[in-house]
Amino acid sequence: MRTPKGTSRPPEGRWLGLPVLAFLALALLYPLGRILALGLAEGWQAVLTNPYYGSRLAWSLAYGLGSSLLCIGLALPLAYAFRYRFPGRDFLLGFSTVPFVLPPLVVAMGFLSLVGPKGVLGLNLYGTAWVLFWASLLYNLGLVLRPLVALLPALQTPLAAARTLGASPLRAYWRVGIPLLGPALLSGGSLVFLYSFTSFGVPLLLGGSRWATLEVETYYALAQRLAFPEATALVLMQLAVSLVVLMGYLRLQERLALGIGGYGSHLPLAPRPAGGLALLVWGFFLLLYSPLWSLLLRALERPEAWLSVWNSPDFTPGGTALFNTLGFAGLALLLVLPLGVLYAYAVWRGHRGLDWLGLLPLMVSPVAIGLGYLLAYPGLRGSLLILIVAYALLSYPLLGRALLPALRAMPKGVVEAARVLGAGPWRRLVRVEWPMVQKSALSGAGLALAAIVGEFGATLTLQRPEWATLSLAIYERLGRPGALPFHEAVVLAVVLMGLSMALLALLERGFREPG
Repeated sequence: MRTPKGTSRPPEGRWLGLPVLAFLALALLYPLGRILALGLAEGWQAVLTNPYYGSRLAWSLAYGLGSSLLCIGLALPLAYAFRYRFPGRDFLLGFSTVPFVLPPLVVAMGFLSLVGPKGVLGLNLYGTAWVLFWASLLYNLGLVLRPLVALLPALQTPLAAARTLGASPLRAYWRVGIPLLGPALLSGGSLVFLYSFTSFGVPLLLGGSRWATLEVETYYALAQRLAFPEATALVLMQLAVSLVVLMGYLRLQERLALGIGGYGSHLPLAPRPAGGLALLVWGFFLLLYSPLWSLLLRALERPEAWLSVWNSPDFTPGGTALFNTLGFAGLALLLVLPLGVLYAYAVWRGHRGLDWLGLLPLMVSPVAIGLGYLLAYPGLRGSLLILIVAYALLSYPLLGRALLPALRAMPKGVVEAARVLGAGPWRRLVRVEWPMVQKSALSGAGLALAAIVGEFGATLTLQRPEWATLSLAIYERLGRPGALPFHEAVVLAVVLMGLSMALLALLERGFREPG
């Protein structure tokens, strides 16, 4: 955020960021340093000389890039469709972000129930690239679509000016529209690339060994072969790519922040065209999200699974898994709330270094976090503290990034008036600033909790049998043959989806508030 000329930046940003920096040093930078030391010392040569790992890197890059192009290619025409008013428009636009907060295991279970070996369609797409790209589109389409829908109305004035100056519609769009849309498309595409390139749960459960990403291969090296040097080298390889893309994403975000504004409303349509447009858009989304509908239907096939899953003698009982999930989420929230709020306020107050450093946990894989903790803190292996710290590290940036736009949108005159009248930093925070941003904080807390509830990679790496969460309870049932374990996994996936949807309600409530 740039400081206007003639004003001074309040100094609170530096000391507000100190607790966050201390947490990052212990929970992220030191474990990554241990990974770096081990990977460069022993594992790097083994990875570089093995063509198999080269193929995993090539596939991970292709998966990330292909997912980005697929999401951009479909989001752009959909965004133009959402420029018009049609039945169900607002519901579909809001629902486009629902899969993003769903745990990977829920999405994977949906695809297994629809197009898996036991799928209702009788078409087995397990172990193919098609199902992975479909899953990536389901997950990430909303990341590109919603910003585009907000940005498109702002193109009307520049395009009209270009047409007035004699440009043809195609030339006006090419010379004016594309440069204005470019940063938003590339920014959304960068996010999709990062989330697909570093994905773990969906490729692990749907891709098989042939389509394993670097993240999945890291877990295999760690869990199956105890090859710590190779696993750390794979993490370094993934980090190098992620950091390059992250820096590009942050630069694009700066361009967007300095770009045009003033988003307009959607345009009216006559009843008949509106009905036809609604039919097309609804048909697309029903097809895209059909794995989720299939999951709900499969959960009703075996009513006895709803009873046996809670006291199953062969697996972690569902009640224990639900209790662990909620308990761990509550404990992690005690760390997430102060970290996320301090991070957002420190960046708002001018701590530019923390802006990009605080985003780093989102770009580091959960498996890498777990591996780093095993290397950095061997004395804490098997302790609940290390798991809660991992949850907080992976989720606090979601709260901070949801809160930051609301802080930046606060009227500067109100805060400055409170300062002039003698209100100290804490009094301004409690009496002036917090009431204006609390709804955004609520939405950010909902998003952070959804990430904790569905977290899989770090939990799988740091697990103990008595710590089984809903995600791990689903995973252990999928590893056993038979119809009943599969249907119990489906039931738990529906429960997990219900938790995520409840948290999404908090998120949407915050989005609907002004500011």
